Amino acid sequence: MKIKIFTDVYDISNRIKNIDKNYYILFNTSTKKFEVHNSSQKDNSYCLTIPYNFLDERTLNLVNETRVENIERILNEIENENKLKESADKTCTLNQFDEILEDNLKKE
Repeated sequence: MKIKIFTDVYDISNRIKNIDKNYYILFNTSTKKFEVHNSSQKDNSYCLTIPYNFLDERTLNLVNETRVENIERILNEIENENKLKESADKTCTLNQFDEILEDNLKKE
């Protein structure tokens, strides 16, 4: 079951409307998590799940950060992180190969 949040200690449920007037917050009783929804989206209003146990300033920051207007920057960040990880993985693999080769040369 999902419960619409109308009021909360830090007034996040109302302050989120400053970001987008169509945003609203639900509490999902199955997952015990808060979700942000947007009533202007067709078919499915779900936007994101809040990873915190309560609503506070971090919620507003996260919603601002993940807005669709930021998609290009977010995708670039993901691509850069993937490149860094791939480079680190290659370096690790090469180091492991060098260690194995060195061990085999010592055995000869």
